[in-house]
Amino acid sequence: MENASRASPRLASSLLVLVAVLSALLLVFSGASSNLLVQIITMLVSMGLVFYASHPLGHYFVSRAYGVGTEYFFVGRSDFRKLTVKPMSFVGAILPTIGTKLKKGELASLSPRKRGYVFGAGVLVSNALVGIQLAYVLVAGFSLLAVLLGALFFLGTVATELMFSTKVGDLGKMRREFEKHVPGSVVAGHSP
Repeated sequence: MENASRASPRLASSLLVLVAVLSALLLVFSGASSNLLVQIITMLVSMGLVFYASHPLGHYFVSRAYGVGTEYFFVGRSDFRKLTVKPMSFVGAILPTIGTKLKKGELASLSPRKRGYVFGAGVLVSNALVGIQLAYVLVAGFSLLAVLLGALFFLGTVATELMFSTKVGDLGKMRREFEKHVPGSVVAGHSP
C-alpha cells in the first residue's frame, strides 16, 4: 500500500462522518424536491454515500469501543475480488474501497467474539444506516418509484453481503471468529 493511499484515523474518520452527515442532508433535500428524477437520483446517491462511508466507520468505532486503535485508513480493493463468481470478482477488483488498518496486537488480544464484532461492524452499520434511510423515505412521503428503487437498493446491499461477504468478506471473518471457542466451553453440540 502506497503512503498516498493512507490517511490518519483522525482525518479519515472526520471526513467519513462529514460524508455521512452530508448524505443525510442530501436525503432531506431529496424528499423536498418536486422533480421526480432529482428526487430519485439524490436519494440513491445519498444511500450509496452513507453505505460507502459508514462501512469503515463501523469497524473504526466498534474497534475503539473495545480498546483497539486504528493505525490508518486506506484505499484498497474489496475482498470480493477473491470470489470465484467472475462478475463479482471483477467488480471487487476494480471498485475501490476504504479500509481500516487496525493495531494487530490490540486486535489479537480481544476475545474471538469481540474480534468477530469488529470484523462484522462495517457490514452491520452500513446496512442498518441504509435501512434507516429507507424508513425515512417511506415516512417522508417520497414518490412510489423512489420508495421502490430505495427498497431495491437496500435489498441489493443486504443480498450482496449475505451472498458474498459471508464467503470472502467481513461476515465470513465474523463467522470464523464466532466459531472459535475458549477451551473447556461447549459450542453448538461440540464438547471440549
